[in-house]
Amino acid sequence: MKNYILVVDDDQLILYALAKILKSEGYEVMTAATATEAIEKISYCPYDLCLLDVHLPDLNGLELMDIIRDMCPKTKVVIMTASYVDFDELSEINSKAIANGASQFIPKPFNLCDISEVVQQVLTADDNLHAGFSFNGSESKKRSRKKPRKPCNENIVFQMSVVDGGDYSRKFLEAEVVNISDSGLALMTRYPLKESQVISFDGKVDNRSGVVVWSKMIDEENCRAGIRFA
Repeated sequence: MKNYILVVDDDQLILYALAKILKSEGYEVMTAATATEAIEKISYCPYDLCLLDVHLPDLNGLELMDIIRDMCPKTKVVIMTASYVDFDELSEINSKAIANGASQFIPKPFNLCDISEVVQQVLTADDNLHAGFSFNGSESKKRSRKKPRKPCNENIVFQMSVVDGGDYSRKFLEAEVVNISDSGLALMTRYPLKESQVISFDGKVDNRSGVVVWSKMIDEENCRAGIRFA
């Protein structure tokens, strides 16, 4: 019998990637970009598992988790969130997820190849036991940057994949490099980047690619983001 999985995340690329890899493993997968959409889909189908992002546009993921518990008590939940957030905030999210009965806590960016293993582990775990956590606030330590970044002030071209309404395209965009090191860089761009997006650069950084580990709109037009080189 097939397992039914609901993926809830406001990042269309993450929805697309997770749905693709999980469907290839034989799961029935539905996606939702908002809590409202997720609640509607849960009301029609008793999902076995929900992969749930904490930061949604209309409701906090932990609050949505409570609703899921009320509607479908047997649905297991894996919480996902960006790992760049403040250590205390990450620990608080982890603690609340544990208290609410989450089966796993996965910080972004994650390796898609590991997702099927996590899903299988959660789905086959005893209902009265948690499968474990990928992050534990009591055991983790604050991380400091091992490679200091040098200030920089030059423009750079980057490109990224975009899924809009089911259509796939490749965007070429420009940004200003704020600082850079061997492991990553910070940039300023007018395009609103999101955590876990994969982008690639031109020859100024040896055509390297990287993952957005944090992103913040500093005003109505400009987005500042941190990129970790792959």
